[in-house]
Amino acid sequence: MTRILVIAAFLIVSLAVISLAAFFPSGSGWRDLLVNLGTEIFGILLTVAVVEWLLDRRRRQDRAREIAWGVLHSLERAVWVWQGGPRQMGPDELLGVIAHIGRSDPVDPVSLSLLVSLGSAAREALDKETSSIRTLPGLAPSLEDLTSLRSLTDGGSGVPIRMVAEILESSTAGTARVLGLPSQRIPGALVPYRDSSIDAQQARFHEVRGDGPIVQRPTDGSKGLG
Repeated sequence: MTRILVIAAFLIVSLAVISLAAFFPSGSGWRDLLVNLGTEIFGILLTVAVVEWLLDRRRRQDRAREIAWGVLHSLERAVWVWQGGPRQMGPDELLGVIAHIGRSDPVDPVSLSLLVSLGSAAREALDKETSSIRTLPGLAPSLEDLTSLRSLTDGGSGVPIRMVAEILESSTAGTARVLGLPSQRIPGALVPYRDSSIDAQQARFHEVRGDGPIVQRPTDGSKGLG
């Protein structure tokens, strides 16, 4: 707000000085001085306005990147609790795990809550951070995909597991591209520690909450897949 007032003040002064010059006869030294002064002030105003616009855009882009990183970390956490895999995954590993989500994989309420939270957080970001999100092409569609997960609040009734997987895959790939990260998935069979059993989901969820670590053991790559 202060910056806007300063710019407005410069504009008023510039116009006032140039207008004052009109009261002096053509060729008058005062007229030339006031015109030059008014033009100089306007030039300063224009420079300040352009610099301010660039700085504001940079701030909004930085904020959009923060949102994108937050989305990617939330995706990683939700998929890890649901499906397992390494505790820290890059987008390529994450996409590999998502691609191998089975149609009959169980979804524990703790995993469901993380998926619903993803959708709600995406909707909130789209509503409250619109100007920032627009500065990063591709981020808005990734967030829009995630908002569909809010429909799982009824317990996921009628929502196919593969549809949920497609939403996660699309958003993960899109967000990775926005951040300049690898967006090609690696074969899911190469990702260790995958286990979508209910007990494993609950154990991983408690670890995320800080209730204590668990020991991951490699499982058969086909376990829990449909």
